[in-house]
Amino acid sequence: MSKAALDNVTQALEGNNELLMKKKMIALGKHYTVMDKDQRPLCSVHLDWGQNMGGAMLSSIGGKWLGRRSQYLYEVKDSNDQLALEIRKGVGSFRSQFTIVEPEENKNIGVISLKRSLIGGMRAQWLDPSSSQVLMHTKGNVIRRKYVILDSQNNEIAKVRHKIMAIRDVWQIYLNAQSSHLNAMIFATILDFEKEM
Repeated sequence: MSKAALDNVTQALEGNNELLMKKKMIALGKHYTVMDKDQRPLCSVHLDWGQNMGGAMLSSIGGKWLGRRSQYLYEVKDSNDQLALEIRKGVGSFRSQFTIVEPEENKNIGVISLKRSLIGGMRAQWLDPSSSQVLMHTKGNVIRRKYVILDSQNNEIAKVRHKIMAIRDVWQIYLNAQSSHLNAMIFATILDFEKEM
């Protein structure tokens, strides 16, 4: 059940003010395992191989613009591989939106609005379910994983860095204890997926 899985993910993330994000290197899809600082798995985020290969095929035919324009679906799963949330990307290339949904009730819990620049940069906002209020936004270099996530009052919620040289393609999120660890993790992970699309 998605509600139970969502509770599992939320509880697993609570109290972990440093998360390690490990990308699965050999995979047809795109997969991140979210771990605590001792490398214990807490949850995961996936884009399945069919959607990933479809996007890659469109990119090879019409360039990245066409591949990015596609609609696709990310899944957040608990440590037992049970579906907790869906992140639904709408049509769009330089500007795109991702709706975060609790699938059991089809309940919208937030929207990520992403904007790409012509020179390759990215900026994003996390909006409330009605898309009328900005709750989080980025500042810094998303592409190089050197940025912060700020709330609507410009207080730091989280910091993203890639400093671990001993573990291949692992990066860190440092979280403010008062922040929503789940939302900040989703925000940072989707941006990391999208910077490679």
